[in-house]
Amino acid sequence: MIRNRLISIIYRNSRRRISIRYNSTTNNSTSTELTYATRKQQIQQQSNDVNYPRIDTIRNKYNDDSIRLRIDQFVNKFNQYDFTQLPNKRTNEFYIIEGKISSIRKSGRAMYFIDLFQDNHKLQIMATNKLMNLTKDDFDNHHHLFKVGDYISCIGSASITNAGELTLKLIKPIEMLTPCLRQIPNRLTHKHIINNRRVLNYLVNSDSKLPIIIKSKLIQSIRQFFLNHQFLEVNTPILSGEGTGANATPFITHSKFAAPSDSTNPPPLQLRVAPELWLKKLVISGFERIFEIGTNFRNEGLDSTHNPEFTSCEFYQSFTSLSELMKLTQDLFSFIYTDLKQQGFNVDHIQPFTTEFPKYEFIPTLESKTGIPFPREITESSLIQYHNQLKLPVPGNTNPIALLDNLSEIYLESISTTIPNTPIFIYNQPEIMSPLAKSTTDSQGRPISSRFELFINGKEFVNAYEEENNPKRQFEKFELQQNAKNQFHDDEMLLPDWEYVKAMEYGLPPTGGWGCGIDRLAMLISKVDRIDSVLPFGNLRDVQKQ
Repeated sequence: MIRNRLISIIYRNSRRRISIRYNSTTNNSTSTELTYATRKQQIQQQSNDVNYPRIDTIRNKYNDDSIRLRIDQFVNKFNQYDFTQLPNKRTNEFYIIEGKISSIRKSGRAMYFIDLFQDNHKLQIMATNKLMNLTKDDFDNHHHLFKVGDYISCIGSASITNAGELTLKLIKPIEMLTPCLRQIPNRLTHKHIINNRRVLNYLVNSDSKLPIIIKSKLIQSIRQFFLNHQFLEVNTPILSGEGTGANATPFITHSKFAAPSDSTNPPPLQLRVAPELWLKKLVISGFERIFEIGTNFRNEGLDSTHNPEFTSCEFYQSFTSLSELMKLTQDLFSFIYTDLKQQGFNVDHIQPFTTEFPKYEFIPTLESKTGIPFPREITESSLIQYHNQLKLPVPGNTNPIALLDNLSEIYLESISTTIPNTPIFIYNQPEIMSPLAKSTTDSQGRPISSRFELFINGKEFVNAYEEENNPKRQFEKFELQQNAKNQFHDDEMLLPDWEYVKAMEYGLPPTGGWGCGIDRLAMLISKVDRIDSVLPFGNLRDVQKQ
């Protein structure tokens, strides 16, 4: 008699007890069926070779002329096959298939139907005592021990059931490759469990793997775009001394082996917050069309769209203007959309990126939105006064960059929320916001940067600009940043890299630089609201608990 039994596993932490509830099927008439707990104890007492054999040991048991296929290869080979022309509707050739048991359905003691998964593809296998030339007792004694979650190997003929389902009909007993020692629940619903037990979550909620898959395909698509445009992919240092290339707080560490020979104190090292300055040093070196996809680290806040460890793509190309950077950006987004759509991913919720992205110039748009002229002199006091004129609360950090960021968020970035899933360019930001960008002046004589940011749904996805290539101007901008950092005690402000300024003296050609947050782009395409959904083990808090 088969009945459903409700199982509860109690998850304990320092604050609460959480129940994971799921249904399992138990056969009361089979008194020898082992529970997972007793199964684990028994398996651990056995020889490792019994339940954890080398895969070739199992494969060598089969016929030399048998054909080994992955499940997707097997399905593609036989999905449209006409089995009615074959004796007993099964092939004479034998196929070796390996995979993970997702369900077991018993028809008496001598016939099992098992669903096997591999690479997210399913195949039904049928095991009977007759095709294996076993007695019912021998068949049942061997096969009743297998459970959902086990990895197995089997051999049989390709066939089809009376219901028309492609099936592998086994000719030999199933072989164990790896047993499952913990029962897998049917579903997880508690967010705390999902976040802190990602291994279990992926086993139970297969849909949660999709954002991870999309992010991987997105990276492949971006890489292919740049390779198609004759860019060279490079890898720059993760660990280095001071000098970051971004307004961010770095992680500090030390190396036992990097101390100077005349010192016992190793100098501090930083995990990179951005690869920008390393990449521009390569441009100076003659690598004029390069890109890097990699991990960056920022010792800052953690929320739905930020994680201290994240993935970005940056590219640099000599003799490239701001308008050309915009065109490359549009071409890249269009390529990604088409590429993912052709691979079968649902991207219909975002725009196909076939038309020009709307453009909004920073100061003129701000004046248009507020109805108040922007200050001629961009200083702390003038920006505080501008906030007061607009009846806006003044942020606690009165660094001019922070004040400009606040205005941008309220009046400019919010424009992108009015046209969902559509990119917009905000360009020509005040010079002070972009110490690494080439500068010019607007019609009022205000210094502005040749820069743009791309926003979608109120979030920044791309930051790009014509690079400052005058070493004297770069030195001056670094000095201004250093003075502002000391004045406002802002740990997130750009740390100067004086070695970079020295390298610039060899000559940096007019260069366009571009950076994109890949995690956010993966979130947009995957239709998820939190960055931890596109990180295999979640955000930093989640990682610490696994």
